Amino acid sequence: MMKTRDENYNKVINLLRKSGVKLDSTEEIEAGVLKRISATRHQAFNIDNVVNFLFGWVYIGWVRRSLIAASLILIMVFVYQQGVILRQINYLSRRTIVIEGTGSSISSGAFEKQLLMFKLTGRRLPAGNINITQKQLDQLLESVNELQDKYRNLINLIDSDPELKKYIENKLNEKNRTKINL
Repeated sequence: MMKTRDENYNKVINLLRKSGVKLDSTEEIEAGVLKRISATRHQAFNIDNVVNFLFGWVYIGWVRRSLIAASLILIMVFVYQQGVILRQINYLSRRTIVIEGTGSSISSGAFEKQLLMFKLTGRRLPAGNINITQKQLDQLLESVNELQDKYRNLINLIDSDPELKKYIENKLNEKNRTKINL
């Protein structure tokens, strides 16, 4: 098979040599070839070439399929992330609110926060087991006793000064008059 190709090639070459075609103006042909080569190098800015360069990947199947798969993965990650964020928001919305500046001198643990929230909202403590440490109970009793002492001192101060007593009674009466009874 190799010999037949070589023989055919040699026959074609011999025929072309015997045909004797002679070029009269090799310089003109050379100038034409150089002109075409330089024209392809200095091609003007063409919008079709730019579009083909930017979007030529669309015609390649595996690139198109891999980009679709990547976009689906990104969408799934986004949906998962939004689900996690919503779960965290729901968890945070169920937590109790801590009000700053309550003036409490005891450490604020979970039980103290619950008591404060129940007192502020007017709700009752839920039925069931409440775990209170001895330290928390002592702190609670100490703060109640301290408040009672301060209240007694305030009442004694008001009772001892008749002008102050009259002023407070007037203010309380004004406040009661401005309230709307439902």
